[in-house]
Amino acid sequence: MQGLALARDYYHAYRDPLLAPYAAYRPRIAAGLVGLGSECFGFDDEHSRDHDFGPGFCLWLHDADYAVIGAALQADYDRLPRTHAGFPARQGNARSGKRVGVFSISAFYSQFLGAPELPISDSDWLQIPEDLLATAVNGEVFEDPSGAFTAIRKQLQAYYPESIKRLKLATAAAKMAQRGQYNLPRAVQRGERVTALLAQAKFIEHTCRIALALHGQYAPFYKWLHQCTRGLPSLPNLYTKLDILSQAPAAGAQAMIEDICADVLRELIAQGYTRPGNAFLETHVDAILGQSVPSTTQDIAP
Repeated sequence: MQGLALARDYYHAYRDPLLAPYAAYRPRIAAGLVGLGSECFGFDDEHSRDHDFGPGFCLWLHDADYAVIGAALQADYDRLPRTHAGFPARQGNARSGKRVGVFSISAFYSQFLGAPELPISDSDWLQIPEDLLATAVNGEVFEDPSGAFTAIRKQLQAYYPESIKRLKLATAAAKMAQRGQYNLPRAVQRGERVTALLAQAKFIEHTCRIALALHGQYAPFYKWLHQCTRGLPSLPNLYTKLDILSQAPAAGAQAMIEDICADVLRELIAQGYTRPGNAFLETHVDAILGQSVPSTTQDIAP
């Protein structure tokens, strides 16, 4: 059983007795599992269970309700059985922070957004690390009778404003070109094997990033980037191609890199971000940026 299924089962097993004393507040209590941890992305396996894994779920309260019942409800949550369905108690540490239990809606989102309000300006969006945006919208909401928690979630899931999306696409395209199409073959020619491996790895990273941006998905922490490319509708073979590329020696990688770049370019064209032309992705950066350039710039240079 993966972590999300365990959390869902644990919640439904103890929901009614836990929330019975709070009947007047129950129409405004949301529940689910969202946030830090591979289980919230659905990527956990038997190797994930050595830390921060076990029965647990989140309860999200309106701020006014949290001020009244938050502490009491947390105390009741802490008295729930710590084991469930054969799984031992969740083991955390001081660095893990609070991942399950009772939260106010504003405090929960603030830990990822840096503020209780949704980002508005380009600068606001760019100040939030993208992996934290991915974390804020992962997982599953089991129940949300009032819809307050889900309303914020849906606004974040709508992805970046178009200006920021274009910047993300242009940045990744430029770095794919520089790392994979330009610097990798030169490193191979010079016998710089470490540099070639670094270039190949960076190419894979930025390919994952552009693929997710093309599908309106935030890029998570690096160790989940490749997993997130599995089954992308417009780039269905990318996951497998990147896996094959990762096993290829740098000296034999160039044909695969050009094939992947061609796939990405076709999708950029299909979505109207550029036109057919040069296979070198960096030549498409200006077209991708278009006229909608964020007021706060990022490094898209080599």
